Amino acid sequence: MIERDVEVVAVAKERIQVQFRRQSSCDGCHNQDDCGSGQLSKALSNRLERLELSCFEPVAKGDFVRVGISEQSLVRGTLVLYLLPLLCLIGAALLASSLVDAWQLSELWVLPALVAGGYGGFKWAGHLATSLVEEPKLIKVLSREKERLSVAVSGG
Repeated sequence: MIERDVEVVAVAKERIQVQFRRQSSCDGCHNQDDCGSGQLSKALSNRLERLELSCFEPVAKGDFVRVGISEQSLVRGTLVLYLLPLLCLIGAALLASSLVDAWQLSELWVLPALVAGGYGGFKWAGHLATSLVEEPKLIKVLSREKERLSVAVSGG
């Protein structure tokens, strides 16, 4: 399970909206300041992302919660989102190339097929990913745990 601590920014019935800052593999590297990828990661990682998920525990806006997603679901989603558009693009190129040869057309007709194949692959992957990838799950409410610890330490 891949876990992350996030802040609750909205609560509506049994759904919550959480906010987090995107992390990259460069965030933990010592050479981040000297590396071009690290600089690019720094420049692009300041954006806050929001995610909506089910929550059956009492939480309030401003609480911190730990959410997680299974590794299998993440790998499945990554494969669909990267591989399917590429396969559609290649398939469209092969089909267009064979049609161009059969009908003796200009090879420029392959270019619109490439764009259409890639775009269609992205749309199909996005639609397929919603059914294949599990929703992240709430693991623990952290804010209440911190309050309990501070009460126990202070003797209350």
